Amino acid sequence: MRNPTKVPFSNMTLFPLTLARVSLKVWIFLLALAIVQLYLGYRLGGRPGLWIGFLWSVSFISLIYFFADARLLKKFKVRKLSGQDAWNLTEMVDKYSRLAGVPRPDIFLMDHPTPIAFSMGSSWNQARICLSTGALQKLTNPEIEAVLAHQVCHLRRLEMFSFAVSSSVANSLIGLAQVLDRAWPANWGKKKPRQFPFLTLLSPLAGLILRIALSDRSYYEIDDLAQNFLVDRKALATALWKLESYCQAEPLDILPCTNHLFIVNPEGLKESNWFFVTHPKMENRLKRLAGTYPL
Repeated sequence: MRNPTKVPFSNMTLFPLTLARVSLKVWIFLLALAIVQLYLGYRLGGRPGLWIGFLWSVSFISLIYFFADARLLKKFKVRKLSGQDAWNLTEMVDKYSRLAGVPRPDIFLMDHPTPIAFSMGSSWNQARICLSTGALQKLTNPEIEAVLAHQVCHLRRLEMFSFAVSSSVANSLIGLAQVLDRAWPANWGKKKPRQFPFLTLLSPLAGLILRIALSDRSYYEIDDLAQNFLVDRKALATALWKLESYCQAEPLDILPCTNHLFIVNPEGLKESNWFFVTHPKMENRLKRLAGTYPL
């Protein structure tokens, strides 16, 4: 058994180059999006339209930065962990936050039988880790610790803002498609079966935005960093294996375009969501972590 040690920033390829790359990529994307909105506003409405485009750009970026995670927290009715902590989650998260060199994130619990975890926040000081009650009941203590270490490492990369931006833009496209489909003449006064031409058209574009913002390499680097911090190096592999299996059997009903915020694909594989599945294959993740698949 070995003791995990703090990995210096200077010795990690993740810092500072990865942080700079992630932040620069996000702000360039937001700047390009704002320019497009300003241009469209000016072309459609002249100077008044330009002002409307400017106000819309500022409002959209502000909503993403400050409220991007509010809908997901509300969806699962999470509660902040406070008071008695029978699982020592606070101690675990504090331990790995010190090892990773980041402020300790807040811990939230959600009442759901499916074992799952996700993290979010537009900065380290606003970071949150959410763990389901199913994970506390169905994972061993080393596996719970591995999941928390993984989420801390996920937050350390400071990709939460990138994830929030891509999720918000993709979700906006899906929302627009749903509104247009409701207004589609063929659906007037019709209950079932409905037609979804705009959702069919815009879903691939929303999925493409997510895939541009995310990459398999990002997930692999987080897995490797978390495993480096763990005493029981196999615990992360077994935790991921269990989480994936439970989510296949008991998928979650999540908000569109939020799949990538979770440690594994939370809604299984189905025809309606394959555009938005961003996680690499579990087979590849486990082969990197444990050298074998299946476990």
